[in-house]
Parts: sequence; C-alpha cells; structure tokens
Amino acid sequence: MKRILLSLSLILIVLMSACAPIKTVPEGEKKVHEWRLVTHQIEGTSRYDGTIEPFVESVEEITNGQLIIEPYGANTLFPNNDTFEMVQNGVVEMAAIYTGFWTGKDPVFNLAGGTIPGDPINGFEEHFYRSDRLEPITTKAYEQFGITNLGAFDYAPEEMLMSRVPIEGIEDFKGKNIRAAGVASSFYGELGASAISLSAPEIYTGLQLGTVDAAEFNDFLVNGEMGLDEVTRYVIEPAIHVGPSTDKELIVNENAWEQLPEELKAAVYVARDKVRYESAIAYGVESQKAETEWKNNPDIEFIELPEEDIEEMREIGFEYLMNQREESDLSKEYIDEYAKVLQELGYEEEAKILGYSE
Repeated sequence: MKRILLSLSLILIVLMSACAPIKTVPEGEKKVHEWRLVTHQIEGTSRYDGTIEPFVESVEEITNGQLIIEPYGANTLFPNNDTFEMVQNGVVEMAAIYTGFWTGKDPVFNLAGGTIPGDPINGFEEHFYRSDRLEPITTKAYEQFGITNLGAFDYAPEEMLMSRVPIEGIEDFKGKNIRAAGVASSFYGELGASAISLSAPEIYTGLQLGTVDAAEFNDFLVNGEMGLDEVTRYVIEPAIHVGPSTDKELIVNENAWEQLPEELKAAVYVARDKVRYESAIAYGVESQKAETEWKNNPDIEFIELPEEDIEEMREIGFEYLMNQREESDLSKEYIDEYAKVLQELGYEEEAKILGYSE
C-alpha cells in the first residue's frame, strides 16, 4: 500500500490554528496592508467561491484585519495571460492562478502544478507530496522574475475532455481544434490536434458556435456550474494529459511580500493550507455527485477510449516529458525530481521511463 504522506492530524492542527488570530496590535499602531488578488477562475463557481473567498476571509480573520485581500475573478481587471507581468510589476500583489499561462517565460512553467501528461499520481495525499517536493524548483523559476512563489493553492480532480463531435480513438484527435492551455496544448498537438486558446468565460461560446471541436477544462462540478453540459455532446475518458493537479499556484509580488511582517506571512500560509484541505474534500465529493448528473443527462454520451490507445497516449506523454527535460536546466531538474517521486510512490515503471535509476 502506498505511503500515507499527509497526516490528517497535522492538517487538523493547522486548521485549528486558523481560529487563533495573531496578537492584537493597539489601534493607533496597527498597520493595515491592502492587497488585490486575481485568479483565472470565474466568480460564482466552486473553484472561486470554495477557495478564493475562504482564503481571503481566513487571512483577514487570522491577521485581525491587518492584511485585507480584495479578490477579482477571471479577466476582471485584465486578461488572465497578463497576470504574470501584473504581479511582477506590482499592479496587483497576489494571484492564485494556473502556471501554464506563461510557459514562454521558462519551460518549467509548462509542468508546474502537476499538469503532466500520462501522470499516474492519484489522490490528495500523493498530489500534495509531489507538489511539495517540486515546489522549490518552481520557486527558483519565479525568483528569476521578482515573483515569490507560495506553492500549490488548492486541489483539483482530474480534468475532463468535452466535445461536440465523437472522439473514439487516438486517430480521431487528428485535425480537431481543441481548447487547451499550457502543457495540454503541446500534448494534443502531439496527437495531431490544433490547440486553441480560450479563456474560461469563452469556452461555452466556443463549443456552442463550433469555434472548437472539444475543450479540456475543470472537473464535472465546475464545468456544470459554467453551463458547459448544455453545449457538450460527448465526454471523452480519460483525459490523459493530467491527473489530479493544482489548479492554482499562489504567487506574490516580491516587494509586497518582503514588506509583510513575519506573523502576517505565517497567516497567509495557514490560510493557504486550510484551503488546500477544504478544496480536497469539497472537490472530491461534489465533483463525484456532479459526474452522476452528467451521466444521467440523455443529451451527453460518454466515450471510453480503447485501452491500447490509452497506453499509446501515455507513451506519447512521457516522450513529450523527456523532450521537455532538455528545454532548460530547471525543466531537467523538475523531471528528474518527479521521476524520483514516482519511484518513492511505487510507480516504478513510469519512473524508469523517465530515466530514474537506483
């Protein structure tokens, strides 16, 4: 049995600590830090209401009002793709966002957050063990640009591939236009598809009007909240490019972070860990319920890809990873550490394919 890597008791201790505000500062001496946070998630969906809002509320409560964070949803202040520069330049202090939006900055951002094609990682414990092991490498990448990385923000179940047209095997990907971001764009390209960039609010219209043949995005819960079940005719399983992942990494402007007192920095980490745990429970259970609703929808057909095609697609994914390994020093370090994690978790064959040796 695979090692249980996160202790429930430790998590509970962290959550309990969230109930104890930091030492009260006399009103006349209290310095209030006011930040803005942006995310690619849409307000009103579980991945916003169930993570972003509880996070900012917890920070304000734990700090006794000394750190107030105002959140903004997808494309509200500026396009999602501009977030990197906006955090870097201090236009906003913080973002909880998918790293795949800026793969051109360093190839390692293509992999950060656990969006790894063919990945066998399973469940909350394994995901966060991997995230914590790989976090220092992602942090080095951000440091090059004056951005502080605070690590994985939340837990995301496997994404799903929604389609207007039937995709019944690996050959059917050829020539299709698929909405994808980050590493998924490259992966579907390897399958012969064309990756189309659409922000979250644009996916509905893209599927409705046929701008894209298929779209890979969040889980059943959030996609249902966005109404994507109304414009989906087929669900293709499994979506090979990614298993459980971090939907959002928490990044901060370096100068803003340095100006925070240590106790306020600690409060941010406590609030982050609280959201990690709560999102794992909420997404896991609620997404399963939502999946049942999708399957009971008579207008949607679920297509299971043939096992031999799944294996071929996994091989293509790992071949892509080996190519990514040569793209930068940090990518090589990331893939090598990832292979070591796979070995430790019992995924020995996958680790060997990625070059792990005793």
